[in-house]
Order: sequence, then structure tokens, then C-alpha cells
Amino acid sequence: MNKDNKPVIHNLGRSSDFIIRIKSGNEAAIKGKIEHVYSGEVQYFNDFLEMILLMQNKLDLIGSPQSDTELRFFKG
Repeated sequence: MNKDNKPVIHNLGRSSDFIIRIKSGNEAAIKGKIEHVYSGEVQYFNDFLEMILLMQNKLDLIGSPQSDTELRFFKG
């Protein structure tokens, strides 16, 4: 289970791949859809933060990054 008590699915191969399509428009905000390649699940977003949260939720659900993944941060 992950931090939200949702079941975690492991060993899905390249399960962290996404296809992101962004619609162009006159607004400064981005809109579009994100598809999780392995499951085929498609979700729509209306801004950058929502897109990131959709990705993070899916990665949490599938258990990625794994516990042996090294997380790196860049300071600006």
C-alpha cells in the first residue's frame, strides 16, 4: 500500500512512461491530456500543476520510484 492506503502494483516494466498532449491557445495556462502508456489510462488537465499531480498520483499507485531509486534535487 502507498501513503494513501491504495494498493501498489509492482513490476510493470516501463510503467512510468507517459504521453502528454498540450493544446495550444491564447491563454497562458496549458491544457491537455496525459496518457499512462502501460495502462492506456487517459486523464485531462487544465494547468501545469494538475498535470504534475496526475503523474505523481499514477506513480504512487504503481509504486514508482522504487525504494532503491535515488532521488536527486537541483538547487538554483
